[in-house]
Amino acid sequence: MPNYLTISRVALIPVFIILYQYGGLFWGAFSSLLIFSIAAFTDVLDGQIARKTGKITDFGKVMDPLADKLLVAAALVVFLRSGPGLITIWMVLIIVVREAAVGGFRIWAAASGNVLGATKMGKYKALSQIYAIIISLLLLTICDARERFFSDIGRWDFLKSIRHHNGPIYYLMYIPVVITLVSGLKFFYNNRKVLKEIVAVQ
Repeated sequence: MPNYLTISRVALIPVFIILYQYGGLFWGAFSSLLIFSIAAFTDVLDGQIARKTGKITDFGKVMDPLADKLLVAAALVVFLRSGPGLITIWMVLIIVVREAAVGGFRIWAAASGNVLGATKMGKYKALSQIYAIIISLLLLTICDARERFFSDIGRWDFLKSIRHHNGPIYYLMYIPVVITLVSGLKFFYNNRKVLKEIVAVQ
């Protein structure tokens, strides 16, 4: 069951992208918020089930963090394409490059008989990314709801800044970016012996 939940999280990624891109004003942000929240909940659920049932597999150790990385990367690309300045390319690059480097190293290590599971710092990183994306989607939903349903009621000009350059989403994204960078550096430092062993074998 935990592995099925992990796979379902990956399967929800294209659904999330399609709904956000083609769902229309408000409904795109709202439906993608629901899908992303469901996908994020499966991450919590599969870990709890695996620990309670004792069914922690090597597949789960590798695929669970990989599924998280793919889900976050999809959301960041969607944000990057949704409007100028919502977030910037350097934010996406820091997160994606870090996740690709750590994910690639995990696969490389697993092929050499070293299965590297998630760490506490890695969990904090993942939570910061997930929460930042959910809050961002919620802000976008509120912004779109104003445009679609309440555009003739009051000014509500502060909501327009949500989709502007240097808006709240831009500054909110600094939190996961910093945590992601720090956790990546700590991951490679903590596993430096494994890295040296693999390089020596090669």
